[in-house]
Amino acid sequence: MLKEFKKIIGNSSYSVFINQLQVIGSDARTHRIRVVIAAMLRFALEKGYREGEDGTLCQALLALDEEPYLAVEESEEYERLFELIDEICREAGLRNLRESARGESYSIAEKTNSRSTK
Repeated sequence: MLKEFKKIIGNSSYSVFINQLQVIGSDARTHRIRVVIAAMLRFALEKGYREGEDGTLCQALLALDEEPYLAVEESEEYERLFELIDEICREAGLRNLRESARGESYSIAEKTNSRSTK
């Protein structure tokens, strides 16, 4: 998944985004991390091909942009982006799975997917 993403946005741009996430740091608040990841996804959507083949990351990005409700329904596109965001977090040294101050479990991917295409 990460290879496909890097191919869409380019290694140089990918490195810049990962560096931003690393500078923000693993202890950063989720809303700060989420903005950078959402920017990555939006950048990929703009750089990607408008007619991605079924099952590709481009197609998933495009589908979620055109039909945001898919992010809530945990569709195949949602699952692809969840996996991608999890991989991005790992590469940046961040924890995707987190716990709120109230002790509730959540993930950066869930928070980003539901807001990245709006």
